Amino acid sequence: MQMPGRYHVRLPDPALLTYDVVRQSAGGAPAPAGTAHLSWRTDGDRYLLDLDGPLGRLHSEGASGDAGIAPRRAREDTDNGPLVTEFDADGHRVLFRAAGTESPDNVGIQDRASLLMQLAGIGLAAPDQLTESVDVVVAGARDLRIARFRVLGREDGATAAGTVNAWHLAELGAPGIARLDVWLAPERGWLP
Repeated sequence: MQMPGRYHVRLPDPALLTYDVVRQSAGGAPAPAGTAHLSWRTDGDRYLLDLDGPLGRLHSEGASGDAGIAPRRAREDTDNGPLVTEFDADGHRVLFRAAGTESPDNVGIQDRASLLMQLAGIGLAAPDQLTESVDVVVAGARDLRIARFRVLGREDGATAAGTVNAWHLAELGAPGIARLDVWLAPERGWLP
């Protein structure tokens, strides 16, 4: 297994996407849960990402680096105000402003929003990296964790643009904890 962050990555092209969100509880039927919007802007060197959906209202900005997307600042908008995480590349640390703490950084570290585009960039750069699992260190508003995605294979999915064949990645997590499923569409630039 590769260490988190040790992947070849190519930044996806700019995109503005709207999704229908479906929630499914264990053993339950899928149910519509609104829409989500993703705005990815990049010039190939720098990026801005806004995500509004089931993960919350997230903003990420940064640049490209040796390990793909290199966040510099992330913000999660909450009812109690913004939660800001800063990535100090020179100091090799992550600053969690809401908690007043810091942690050492890691090669390929992402924030909660940039994780989606990093996964897309992994597929875009070298699809053969999507074997059994993909592990990425993710900085939230207060701490770091390893997001481990099991690669479940290719599936056809119905979209407003027609049927799309995509790679299905399912985040592994403890029972009762929300997890993220991502479908990456090679024919659509590996966008989620």
